[in-house]
This record gives sequence, structure tokens and C-alpha cells, in this order.
Amino acid sequence: MKKTAQNLIDASKLLPMRFRRLGKRVLVTGEAGGFALLGAGDFRRFLEGKLRAGPAYREMVRAGLIKDPKVERALVERLRRRCEHVTLGPSLHIVILTLRCNQACVYCHASRKSPTARGFDMSRATAARVLDVIFQSPSPSLTIEFQGGEPSLNFDVLRFMVEEAYRRNETARRELYFSLVSNLSPLRQAEVDFLIDNGVMVCTSIDGPAPLHDRNRHLAKRSAYQETRRVMALFEEGYLRRGLDPSLAFVNALATISRAALSQPEALVDEYVALGQKAVHLRPLNPFGMGYHVWQREGYSAQEFLDFYRRALDHMIALNRRGVEIMEKTASLMLTRILTDQNPNYMDLRSPCGAALGQLAYNHDGRVYTCDEGRMVGAMGDDIFCIGDVRKDDYAAIIRNPGVRAMCVASCLEGLPGCSDCAYAPYCGVCPVYNYIMERDLVARAPLNDRCRIQMGIFDMLFERMRDPAVLKFFRKWTESRDRSSVYRRLSQRGQVSKNSRASSSKTPRATPRQSPRKRRNASSARR
Repeated sequence: MKKTAQNLIDASKLLPMRFRRLGKRVLVTGEAGGFALLGAGDFRRFLEGKLRAGPAYREMVRAGLIKDPKVERALVERLRRRCEHVTLGPSLHIVILTLRCNQACVYCHASRKSPTARGFDMSRATAARVLDVIFQSPSPSLTIEFQGGEPSLNFDVLRFMVEEAYRRNETARRELYFSLVSNLSPLRQAEVDFLIDNGVMVCTSIDGPAPLHDRNRHLAKRSAYQETRRVMALFEEGYLRRGLDPSLAFVNALATISRAALSQPEALVDEYVALGQKAVHLRPLNPFGMGYHVWQREGYSAQEFLDFYRRALDHMIALNRRGVEIMEKTASLMLTRILTDQNPNYMDLRSPCGAALGQLAYNHDGRVYTCDEGRMVGAMGDDIFCIGDVRKDDYAAIIRNPGVRAMCVASCLEGLPGCSDCAYAPYCGVCPVYNYIMERDLVARAPLNDRCRIQMGIFDMLFERMRDPAVLKFFRKWTESRDRSSVYRRLSQRGQVSKNSRASSSKTPRATPRQSPRKRRNASSARR
């Protein structure tokens, strides 16, 4: 392509780009995440080499699609920040304290055991070995996330791990964060106080209005919804009693979308607004650990979920137009990737994905998995994603496991068919565990599986709606984040955590919860 009076773009000036047609417009994206939405005429002239100087040309320069000395340094810095995660090591450490659970969810994929069962709790000895591995990770930031089952049923080991991690961190000096993913119902006041006073962030589930929540999550002789709300109120009162800012100290909530929820997206969003939540994470069901008969009852197609999501998103946009502050978490994370040069480090939107490189999951018995999804596959009887055991392996042995390399290669979008040339590649990520479950291969044979369809569908919705300047303004606000860790630092700087966390939990000095870094779980990435 030679430069002429009618041909203003020299081939040597073009940078790598991808494109996707969205209605009458064409989305063009660059390697560093910049994008331009071109009209069909401008895009055709661009392909023909006849795009003259004007708004469309300047937009492509700004987006990093055409070489220009004025933007090159910013592009390099943006690409560096977006890829920084590959050099840091695992920061998210998911600890399965127990497989026991006091609730029976219709979509459970966590291999739930009876609350009275034995042999399914992590011991203190195993917990100590887990901490050995966690502190061997080179990451400057460590988040320990307690899961289950219902992790609060093994609260003594949770308490031990928090106290022992703080003690070890006096020497290690890492950015140390804790989060608890819980249905909340077993927690008592003293345990709530301990969690608050030791800066443990909390995430729970609210699947919608009480009838929907109780239909999805069964609790013997009680309403699961009412019990969760009761304990949320204990946390709210505890935060306020300690003089904490309610916009920073709060319990996160997320919603798992069952088949019964598909018909009521507006009611689900309105429930979160009524609860005072500023964000709702609408999570589709996944096939991990779920029996065929359960999926037939509760599952749905990608298109059914996208129809639900579209209604929920448009309802949230309408509420924002009326001054009601509410956003959707998946959209927020995607928009952060699209509209900013920040890396939210969300494990599912990374290339390579977060498995082993960004997170590790520790089963109650000490086995280590590439991720929590890989652990769920192990619970199905297939340990392909098990990469070690804390009872005999250190961090170096775990991270050198061939499975780690396999997950990395299988999730680098730049080398995957159907992903390498996708316009959403700069913002997206794949899940080799999902591919393995659905196609028995770490690399999807058919790029457009249901997970891919859902993510592409949400990206389409966001780009289509941001053409409206008012909606784009809302979307930019959805990418803003307040640093919740600042609440905790006041206590940390006084040197009181390690000294006082071992005191009676109901009498510990006033403390403040910390923010976990933005990452895979809503508990650790909520924005206000």
C-alpha cells in the first residue's frame, strides 16, 4: 500500500489489530486494548487505504491502531501494565477449610458433605503447611480466601490461619489480605467480631428476593434468606459501632443464576438495591461437579442467560438514569479492561488465565490444584488439575509441575484458534478447566462454546450501549474503585493486629476491614 493523496495510511504505519462488526458499526481493537468504533463507510475506506484525515483517522491513532510518536510511549506503558500479572506469581490462595455445609443448594457443585460428617475438615497441621506454601510465593501481595463447603463450620482453623499468617507476616512483610466466602448462617456474634477486628472481608450469596433465594438454597427448619440477612445485619452494626465508613466496610453479595431466576432479572436487581448494595455479580451456572440430572433441572443455554443478562443490564442502566447507584460486577471488570489502562487482575479475564500463575487452591486434605475449578474436577474423581500436596511438596515443586505449564500454554489467547484473531482478545480470557469438562481437551475445539458465547455476548452489549454518551458516563463510573485497604492500614500501622488478634475476639480493639486486591472473587473486588 503506497501513500498517495487519496491514500493516507502507509502499510508500515499499521499496528496489529482485530475487528468485529456490531450492527452498522465496526469495532477495531489493538494489542494494548485501545479501540475505535467506525462507521461502515469509514471502515471500508480504511480497508481500501483511502481513509483521509479526520475524526475516524484521529480515533484510530488515539486507539493505538496507527503508529504515531505522540501515543507510542503511552501504548507501551499500557501494555506493560496489562501484562504485569505474568511476572508476579500466585497472589490468590483459596483454602478449602471443610467440605461440610449446613445448606443444600439446588445447583451445588462443591461436593457438599453433611454438617455432621467427619473427615472432611482441614487440620491445623495441614493449615500450617498451606501457610508455608503461601508465604513461599514470590507475589508481593497475598490474599487468603476461605471457602468450603461452608468454611465457618471449621472456624477454629480459620482463626488459627488468620492469626498465624499475621504472625508470619511480621517477618515476611507482604501486603496480606483475607476474605471469607460464606452463607453466613452458622456465624455467631463473637466470630463476627473476630472477622471484623482482623480485617477479613466477607462475601455471601443473595440469589434474589427471599422466595427465590430460599428456593435455591435450603436450610433445615429456617429461611436461608432470613439467616443470611440476620448475620449481614450483625456485620453492619459491628462496622458502624467501630466508626467505620459504610461505603468501605460492608458485606459483599453475589447472585448465582439458576433456571428459576431467568424470568425475574428486574426483581433480582431491585432486591440488591433494597439491600443497599451498590453492585451485583450475576454469575451463570458452570458444569463443574454438577451431575447431569442437576444440570437438566437447573441449567440453561448461553442464549437464555444472555437474554436474562440483557434485561438486568438495561434495568440497571435505567436505574442509573434515575439516580440509583447500582452496577453489575462482570460488566465492571470488563469495562475496566476496555476503558482504562488498569489491570483488575480478574483471573478469568487474563491471558494466560489465573490458574497456578495467579492463584492456587488448597483442598481440605492438603492437595493443591491449579484453581478452584480444577479442585471441583478433582471432586468429580479426576485429579488432572492436582499439581501437588502441601504435606510433601514446597512451592517450588508445586509450581514446576507440568500441569502449570500446560495451563499456561492452553490459555494464552495469542496462540489459540478463534481467540488470536478475536476483537475481544485484549479484554478476555479462557478457562482450560471448562474446556476439559465440556470437550475433554484443555484447548476448545470449537471456540464458540457456551462460556465463549456468554462472554462475547456481554462484550457486544457493552460496546453497543456505550455509544450513548450518558451510558458511557455511567460505565466509566463503574470502573472507579475506592481503596478499602486504607481502612485497615490505621490498625496495621499501630502494630496491633498480631498482638491483639489472639485476645478474646469480643474484646479486641477497634479495627477496620481490609480490601483484598481486585481479583477473581466478588468478595475481593467489590466497588462502592
